[in-house]
Parts: sequence; structure tokens; C-alpha cells
Amino acid sequence: MDIETVIISILTSSTVSGIIGYFIQNFLSQKRETELRIQRDNRGHYESWMVFMRIVMKPDRISHFKTSDPTIPTLTEIGDIRDFAKERLNEFYYSALLFSPDYVLSAMKEFIKNPTEENFMKCAIVMRKDLWKKKTKADLRTLSLE
Repeated sequence: MDIETVIISILTSSTVSGIIGYFIQNFLSQKRETELRIQRDNRGHYESWMVFMRIVMKPDRISHFKTSDPTIPTLTEIGDIRDFAKERLNEFYYSALLFSPDYVLSAMKEFIKNPTEENFMKCAIVMRKDLWKKKTKADLRTLSLE
């Protein structure tokens, strides 16, 4: 084998390796960007859900909650506020059927049926688990303010 053949072989394998490496890096980068976008979108959804969950539980404190929903400021009766928030949660639930994992849907459904502080915290914990994909030792007792 002469030196030219060796050099050509080295250059060819370096070029092929570089091209393959570029495509693998590009694929992994796009995958990570997609995961981050989904996580950001889900975080927005979950934050909205939590605001409306709190409104259902404490409609008399509506002024404490930040929401961009234009209907909220027009409501004055506690019952109307609670009913509106419940309807929004129902809408959120049905749209979440497309993207949320089963365990989040189950917790959300349980809260809608029985809106208590405990069910709120259970829902928040599973949303947190879905968003960050990490194990946590947090439980109802350690996270609840009540």
C-alpha cells in the first residue's frame, strides 16, 4: 500500500465520520429543541390549570389570581366565578387528552370531581413529575401550605 492510498483512505474516513457526526448532532439537537418546546408549552398549560383550580377552591379571592381571561373581571358573584372556573377546567381537561400522560389526566379528573386542597396538591405533583421527568421525594405533607 502506497502513501497516497493511505492518505486518501484517512481523508475519506475522516470526511465520512464528520458527515455522520454532523447528522447525528443535528438530529439530537432538533430532538432536544422539540422536547424543550413541549416542556415550555406544557408548563404554560399546567400553570393556567393551577390558577383555575385555585379559583375553583377560593373564588372569593379572585383578585389574588393572575389570569389573562377577559371574562374573569366581568364576574361578580362567587357562584358565577366558581362555575366559570369549573367550565374552564373541563375545557382544559378535554384538550389535555391530546398531550398529557394518563397519570396527569387522572389527577385532573379527580380534582374536577372533588376540588379539595389535597386533590390540588396531587395534581400539582403529577404535573411537576411530567414537566421535569425527575423523581421527587415531595409529597402532600411536605408541599401543602394547609
